[in-house]
Amino acid sequence: MSAFDIFDLFTVNFWNIVKETIGVIKPIFSIVIWFVLAFILAKFLFSFLHNWWLDEAQERFYDKEFNWIFLELKFPRNNEVFPKAMENVFSAFYQIYSFGIMPEKKYLAGQFEESAALEMVSSKEGIRFFIRVNKKYRTLFEKAIFSQYPETEIVEANDYLSDFPADLPDSEYDILGTDLILGKDSAYPLKTYSYFFGERKFEEYEIDPISHLSEVMSGLKSSEERMCIQIVISPSAGDLKDAVKKITKKILKDKKEAEAKKGALESIAGTSAEFGKNLMMAAITHPEWEAPAKPEAKKDEQLSPVDIEVLRNIDRKASKSAFKTSIRMIYIDKKASFDKTNFPAMMSSFQQFNTQHLNFLRPGPTFTKPSRFFRKKEILDQRKHTMYRYYKARTIYPYSNVEDMFDNLRVSFMNLFKIEFLEIKYKKNLPEPFILNAEELATLFHPPVNRKSQASGLAPVETKKTPPPVNLPIE
Repeated sequence: MSAFDIFDLFTVNFWNIVKETIGVIKPIFSIVIWFVLAFILAKFLFSFLHNWWLDEAQERFYDKEFNWIFLELKFPRNNEVFPKAMENVFSAFYQIYSFGIMPEKKYLAGQFEESAALEMVSSKEGIRFFIRVNKKYRTLFEKAIFSQYPETEIVEANDYLSDFPADLPDSEYDILGTDLILGKDSAYPLKTYSYFFGERKFEEYEIDPISHLSEVMSGLKSSEERMCIQIVISPSAGDLKDAVKKITKKILKDKKEAEAKKGALESIAGTSAEFGKNLMMAAITHPEWEAPAKPEAKKDEQLSPVDIEVLRNIDRKASKSAFKTSIRMIYIDKKASFDKTNFPAMMSSFQQFNTQHLNFLRPGPTFTKPSRFFRKKEILDQRKHTMYRYYKARTIYPYSNVEDMFDNLRVSFMNLFKIEFLEIKYKKNLPEPFILNAEELATLFHPPVNRKSQASGLAPVETKKTPPPVNLPIE
């Protein structure tokens, strides 16, 4: 038998074995594929039904339990009360927290945490402060405000958005807007009022951090122009302890790795220098090697001032009342007088609360900017409509659970098949809330502290009417 015959026989036998193997594996492989597909489909259907049920239950709970009331807070223009007072207000408002919703109440009754919308609105007349809260908590909120700001007047008001069409933009009005999100993990704090003046009493030469924002918002000229900032809060467990531990471990690990790398480089450099010296002196004298240094007693690890400040501030944030937070801002005006520069000026006023080594605020996914490639005008208009809808909703989650589920699926799918070398990471189209504590909220929302009333930017307030004292003598 020739070599060619042996090769042909081997080839035939080999392919027969392959075919038989495929015949055995194919049914098993088909079963595995169908099982995986069935599992994925079942998981998708379960997730869809779970989120759809939550949407329906929460909608019923919302219609039954929520009776919103819109209140205007008329602070005096010569306000001298320190922002710490507003922190106390938020701490008192934390009492509405349920401290955990039972599963039967969540899935059967649709219960979810209460929320409130804090809003600053500027027009040609000045800046006004509003809050939208469930009516049953009106007394709680008013007592908290009056205890800290006794000269404030609280009146029931109409929604200022009722002055505008139900949907924007339209043929007459235009809008720009965005949600703001944190650039880092919620455990990292923003720069707060305590950074600007510590815990001391406000002094005349110091500048309130919100004064820049009030200055920008008080410069409107058109009667139809509006700058609106909305901070929606909902009390939360705000359990940042795990995140704080993770950050602490990372800082210490990075410090150890940096020290180990530095020690290794110093050891290599020292050994190389010693070897070179002995090599050059070998003809004259015997080589001399230094005895290995004894390990020193372990001292406390020396962290950099930045690391120490980060650890101190994340501990401080975790120690105070926490709120789930969504921040949105919009600028509205008639198209004929629309000034696009007002919106970036409003956004830039939040830069003073940012620090690169701690945390910072940046535009979120609803930022009304044109698309980079196709359908630029259509996508920009869609973003504007979405932003206005979210702002009007005044809720932590202005979208349904089903919408959130599909957005998560989109991001997971796109990131699964992304092209690595393009360095593209697909993100959610829906803004997610983050955690701010009472001190951070008080920094972002409080009446300007100013001894010079003409510079406060607040809208004029009528004299507050009070009844005569009960012990007034009567002739």
